[in-house]
Amino acid sequence: MGSIIRQWPRWAGYAAGAWSMGAVAVALYWAFGGEAGNRLDGMRPVAWVIAACLGAGGIMAVSSVRDVGRHMPRWWPLAGLWGAFAVAGAGTFGFVMNALQLAFTGTVDDWPAFGVEILCAAGAALLAGAALAYQRRTAGACARCGRVHADTGTVRRPAPVSAPPRGVHWAAYAGTLAFVPYAVMKTTWALGGSFAGIEGERVVAEFERNGASGLVLTLEKYGLDFTTLSAALGVVLLFALTREWGQVFPRWTPFAGRGVPRWLPLAPAWLGALTLGPYGVVGTVGYLLPPVVGLGDLPDDPLLHGWSGWTVAACGIVAFAVYGTALGAAAWSYQRRTRPRCVSPGSPAAGAPSAP
Repeated sequence: MGSIIRQWPRWAGYAAGAWSMGAVAVALYWAFGGEAGNRLDGMRPVAWVIAACLGAGGIMAVSSVRDVGRHMPRWWPLAGLWGAFAVAGAGTFGFVMNALQLAFTGTVDDWPAFGVEILCAAGAALLAGAALAYQRRTAGACARCGRVHADTGTVRRPAPVSAPPRGVHWAAYAGTLAFVPYAVMKTTWALGGSFAGIEGERVVAEFERNGASGLVLTLEKYGLDFTTLSAALGVVLLFALTREWGQVFPRWTPFAGRGVPRWLPLAPAWLGALTLGPYGVVGTVGYLLPPVVGLGDLPDDPLLHGWSGWTVAACGIVAFAVYGTALGAAAWSYQRRTRPRCVSPGSPAAGAPSAP
């Protein structure tokens, strides 16, 4: 299995092409009026555009690993692949929130939609891999590490532990502080207090009406809101991307001294960044700002109403916008800093002999 994963530049294009066939079928199902998993609000022309983008991306994915890709202008496959990646990435919207809901409640509001989010997350990873492999290969670099070296006789070595730029550190602090109002609000409710004019009892009652699990209700009883706990885990992930212990397991763990697999923090980081960041930014621009400038209405439902409801919404939406953006910056930096190096056998950097 490990050898197959290490050969990802060879098969990512084929896998992305196969994935696109299924994704195009789903988009065409929506275009012809299908409802399951469809969040386009009846905008059938958008489904046609999605099908076209993903179909083009699939064609370019296969072309990128075939001879035909070498005879195309380089920007054709790259535009098709990264464009399809953007569409697939947009489809992951809501994945993290649904995953947390599933973990704490045992169910999600819309299973078909959650299935589409999982499908899009897998496709985004495959399309990005195909694009990176083609981009590196056509630039004369190693498709696996992105650096220029001899085509044969090389071994891979982990990158040395390194710190991110100062700006990424500050982004991590900003992402952490952005959750403070949200955590205060949720903890206040869990302890039975009032925040923005809304009593904790009403929030718990809303949980019960929505079918919250016994675990969620038990946590609330002891002053622990499950979304606050999730936010705390998110902060841990953010600092794992910016601290040494995110690259080498610390001494108090069973794996002390071993390198942390890159995918372990990167997989949830990119999912979180692609999901929470756009959710927060779009929510801020489309939901929070219009009432402030007089171009939209305030929230109007039994729990979130008027400026009180707006304040509650702002605590969550702004936190997701700042945290999601910070998480994306930290993930990008971590990915670049921890990229393995291909070195020649026998060189000081190669260390002990190893299989190529």
